[in-house]
Amino acid sequence: MVFGMNEYDLIVIGSGSAMTIVDAMIQEDPCMKVAVIDKDDPGGICLTRGCIPSKILLYPSELVRTIERAGEFGIDVEVKKIDFEKVMERMRALIYTEINMIREGFSNSKNIDYYPAIAEFIAPYTLKVGDDTITSKMIILCTGSKPMIPAIRGLEKVGYHTSDTILRINRLPESIAIIGGGYIAAEYGHFFSTIGSKVTVIGSTIMNSLSSKPCS
Repeated sequence: MVFGMNEYDLIVIGSGSAMTIVDAMIQEDPCMKVAVIDKDDPGGICLTRGCIPSKILLYPSELVRTIERAGEFGIDVEVKKIDFEKVMERMRALIYTEINMIREGFSNSKNIDYYPAIAEFIAPYTLKVGDDTITSKMIILCTGSKPMIPAIRGLEKVGYHTSDTILRINRLPESIAIIGGGYIAAEYGHFFSTIGSKVTVIGSTIMNSLSSKPCS
């Protein structure tokens, strides 16, 4: 028998796109009690290290490209210096403003208990989260995604960044090789080449075929 168990109408693991489901269900039942679990910053992959920070970084890239093309319109200007650290700090400041607003919203919600910890199933419909044990007949898994590390010999010896960790750097690399030819690679390739890095994009037929493999 488990003592001190908290029972919920809904448990959600992940605080990104799952929240659209939570919002709709609370609108339907204003008395619903929900547990939201996320070991990372709240807001989901898209906000914390996905499409939102990448789009924030693309904006100064587009400004640089626009300035470089200004001569076509008879405007004589040039980009004298790019403060890479400031570009990265602006991105982080914007996303952490949103992250903190979401965290505050969770804290003030009468419907939601927020668990910033790792969850583990210990029995059917029962999870251990930190020192708490919680249960619900309805559990939604919206755990997001993570980068796929290709099996390249020697990669672990030289060190590398992923689309997650690249957002933490403060010094512009003189050169950068991007492995992959998808939209994430294209966005970061554009950003770093515009800001001043020499960029090489290495496509992968194997990775592309894996990503496009139909369901069996």
